[in-house]
Amino acid sequence: MPSRLRRFLHLERPRDGGAAPDPATGAADRAARFGAVQPPGPAAAGPSATGARLERFGAEPEPALQLLDRGDRLPFTRCLRCGMDSHALAVECPGCGAALDTPEQRAADERLRVERARQAGEEARAAAARREAFAREEAEEAGARRALGEALAQEVGERERRRLEAEGLGGGPGPLELGARVLRALGARWGRGGGGRG
Repeated sequence: MPSRLRRFLHLERPRDGGAAPDPATGAADRAARFGAVQPPGPAAAGPSATGARLERFGAEPEPALQLLDRGDRLPFTRCLRCGMDSHALAVECPGCGAALDTPEQRAADERLRVERARQAGEEARAAAARREAFAREEAEEAGARRALGEALAQEVGERERRRLEAEGLGGGPGPLELGARVLRALGARWGRGGGGRG
């Protein structure tokens, strides 16, 4: 074994002034020594050294919050006397001190619920009408754009027909004949400009 590797055989210092362990028997000695070491046991129960109460870090208790099912009733109560809104279970108005659990107050709450439902229905119908009007305007705008494109195409075609007639390529206004004459005119120009390809 090279001498530079022998230094790793004696990493453990001798104990109690004794000699270093023999490399040949060192593995067995280490296994016996470390195998006898016992893992730490559970800590002894006793008061905390800091005086802190650790039981407060236990499991979270179940939430005690219960939701109130009011059906289609309003989630608040509006006072008949001063018009101040309170939570649904309030029995006394915090603004004027009027009782909120009277039959008159319940009837007023029911009228308010009906009125709010009517307003919500009107708002929904108005929103639907706005959506329909917007869709109708989009369709009309698309039709106007299409008509404008067709008009521009007809105008360009008419100008091209007049130009070809002015150059002596007049004839019937049929689109097939007009296209054939355009192709012949282009072929003639190509021939005058230097012949065909190749």
